[in-house]
Amino acid sequence: MPEKKNKNIFYILLLTAFLMVAVYEFLTPNMSDDIIYGDAVAKAGNFFDLFEQEYEHYMNHSGRNVAHFILRVFLFMKTKSVFNVVAAAVFTCLSLLMYENIECKRKYDIRLFGLVLLFLWFLDPAMSNTVFWETGACNYLFTGTIAIAYCTYFRRHMRLESKNSISLMIKMFVLGLLAGWCNENTSGGVILFGLILFVDKWLKNNKKCGFIKPWMIAGFIGNFVGFAVMILSPGNFGRAEVAEEEHTGLLALMARFLKIVINIRDNYFILVAAFVVLLIFIYYMSADKKKFLETTKYMRMLAFVALMTAFSLIAVPSSQLRTYYGAGLFMMMAVLNGAGIVANTIFMSGSASDRKGGMSHTMLQTAVSSLVAVWGIVLAFTYIEQGANLARIKREFDERDAYVWQQVETGEIDVYAPMLRPNWENRFSFAYESDLSDDYKNWINVFYAEHYGIDAIWGVDREEWTAY
Repeated sequence: MPEKKNKNIFYILLLTAFLMVAVYEFLTPNMSDDIIYGDAVAKAGNFFDLFEQEYEHYMNHSGRNVAHFILRVFLFMKTKSVFNVVAAAVFTCLSLLMYENIECKRKYDIRLFGLVLLFLWFLDPAMSNTVFWETGACNYLFTGTIAIAYCTYFRRHMRLESKNSISLMIKMFVLGLLAGWCNENTSGGVILFGLILFVDKWLKNNKKCGFIKPWMIAGFIGNFVGFAVMILSPGNFGRAEVAEEEHTGLLALMARFLKIVINIRDNYFILVAAFVVLLIFIYYMSADKKKFLETTKYMRMLAFVALMTAFSLIAVPSSQLRTYYGAGLFMMMAVLNGAGIVANTIFMSGSASDRKGGMSHTMLQTAVSSLVAVWGIVLAFTYIEQGANLARIKREFDERDAYVWQQVETGEIDVYAPMLRPNWENRFSFAYESDLSDDYKNWINVFYAEHYGIDAIWGVDREEWTAY
């Protein structure tokens, strides 16, 4: 396919990626923590009060100030439309960064970029939490993009052996600081990523340190400063003290380890299996072991960083599935690198004619192209169906919100409101995880009661609801 045609299709995919996420963002209402933080931000008299609020958050809740300050800024605007557009742009930027991290790709490689988008849509098991929920997106999509941006920028300059400059030092420090201050395990993965690159360069340089540049040191300092500020938050220690576990000591660590293994098995098995299959396939395609190790080095490094990022969660008593987001991104990039090797690199034994024009090569290219095309069709059907469900969920959210405010205006302090219809639940909506329950003491009911300024709110089964 001519390069110009590939370029046009590539940009069409880019625009499509942006629009698809933007539409879903507009179909997702504010919910759960969005409401809670929104009420807090509403108390800010001006923009600079947000810094004071974030300081209180740091002291009493957690050290993820980069993520939560981004959230406060969006909520301070009092319109979700800005967030919707920016979140779609950030998602698109993340897809480009992941594409940039694929070593064996052609110019405007539409198959591999298509795979990047498909991976992000289908292989993020908590997409409803990490992309389409405002609080979750700021904590994971935005910070994950910052983390991958730093890794990409650092690796590019290290490969180019860039000379030092004040400008590069400042850029590397600031981006490193932000990447280290994202969230605990992903930022730890970023630091590990940089250290592995550093050690690899040191070994290539015959264990001499002449390659070290001040901009590298600036990046590491930024990483460690951001990471230290985040994990030393008094709020982190406060939450750790109230966390409950069935076991203590070594048994507690073993229980946490088991939970991580089960989470990986249940939610990331496709990525793990794809990585193993690709690695085996590349091994048998390789002319020799040395070639195999050289070709798959970055692929294997990314997988190692992914696993370490996931298993670092053993440091905390419990974790949500969304906290694996950074690990998932690293693992996706590992598999994408394997796909790039298989699709675009021919290093099998045999003659050039066998390799370039043989039936096996034709079948391989057909398989790769067909996989992307068919998976894209599945995404199209899924997107349309679940988009309709998101629209229905938003309609019910808006109707319920208007009804409750109407009850508040009439002086009601104990309010009954309908829960969501169960048949619209889907993997792209966080709404059902944060829906009202029939227990007014449930945490989400309590938060909504505070939001509406009433004593209590109960959820009623939608099939039994008759008020509207």
